[in-house]
Amino acid sequence: MLHEFPYEPTLGWLDPGWDPIRMPLLLLEVGLVLLGIHLSFKFFKNYATLKETSRGSRMHAAWGWLFIGYAATIFLYIIADFYTTSMQARYDWLEFGYVALATGATFYIYNIESVGVIKTKHLFSIVFGALYFILLCLLVLSVFLRLVSGDIVQLFAISFVIPMILLFFTYTVKINRLIKGKLKVYSAVMIIGLAMFLTGWIGATDFAVKLIGIGSWMRLVADVLQLVGLGILGLFFSLLPSWREIEWRAALKSLFVVYKGGTCVYQHDFSGRAESESNKMMMGGVVEMVKSMLDQVLLPGNVKVFDFKDKKLLLEQGTHVSVAVVADFATDSLDYMLHEFTGRFEAFFGRILEDWGGDSSVFEPTKILIKWLFG
Repeated sequence: MLHEFPYEPTLGWLDPGWDPIRMPLLLLEVGLVLLGIHLSFKFFKNYATLKETSRGSRMHAAWGWLFIGYAATIFLYIIADFYTTSMQARYDWLEFGYVALATGATFYIYNIESVGVIKTKHLFSIVFGALYFILLCLLVLSVFLRLVSGDIVQLFAISFVIPMILLFFTYTVKINRLIKGKLKVYSAVMIIGLAMFLTGWIGATDFAVKLIGIGSWMRLVADVLQLVGLGILGLFFSLLPSWREIEWRAALKSLFVVYKGGTCVYQHDFSGRAESESNKMMMGGVVEMVKSMLDQVLLPGNVKVFDFKDKKLLLEQGTHVSVAVVADFATDSLDYMLHEFTGRFEAFFGRILEDWGGDSSVFEPTKILIKWLFG
């Protein structure tokens, strides 16, 4: 929020008798603080209690820091705009708000880079760490020593916001490429919520309120956008399953295509290793398990999950073949990919499968389909 106060009289924002929507504004912004705290508590709790991969834990920590930084910032803005009695005091509390936002952003960036989805070798963390140290020095010089203008602190704090948003969108694009099926719909919802939230955040600044020229009503609209956007983001995170959904590719071990009757016509090892004795034994075990499953009623299009040694075996029965995937764990994304593979395999080899003569070499083009679908 820019330091130029856009309301008249100077302290009219603080006077309930002058601004009739002061109380609705206050209640909305208290709601933003509470929602931010709730989301941060949820993520920090997940970070401490969920038994996920280290990358998954890092993601919970990243979002926890971002939301707690936001909640602290809005809380300090409330003090600045509703309860201070001088312009200098307002500036001081706003500067503490900038530091709170920068704190959340810095720890968010550090944890995001630790996840490893974006290969930056902690470049952002190093740069933002240096900027954060400078910001703390400027805060001391401005608030406690009065040697630096508060406008300099505010302008310097912007250096955190824009790169953080760029990093966030880069991360979102990366994740959107990894997730499959219905999770892509969830990510679209997240982008909508984020756009509403950022529009509200910008609209609540002093500069935007003064530029639009409708005073506190502009801030009311902006607060509503923030609240709705934050609610959508919270809904997205509650719908998003485990971080394992992002790691489905690394969980893949082997894929087997079994022709009706129990003959394995194609096998692929995702580790890229040459066929070994252990792989042959695994193939034999999978084929035997698929044979036993074929005696049951498995509807085409429905993926079934079974325990297979210390792994999971995902099985889908098509019209002519059954496709089995051995993986470390089962996920919705992996179910979707198995369903896609089965449908495309039978569509491509449909005529061959109707009257297959026993030559497995005709299925060699499957490796192109696997590379295209699974990467």
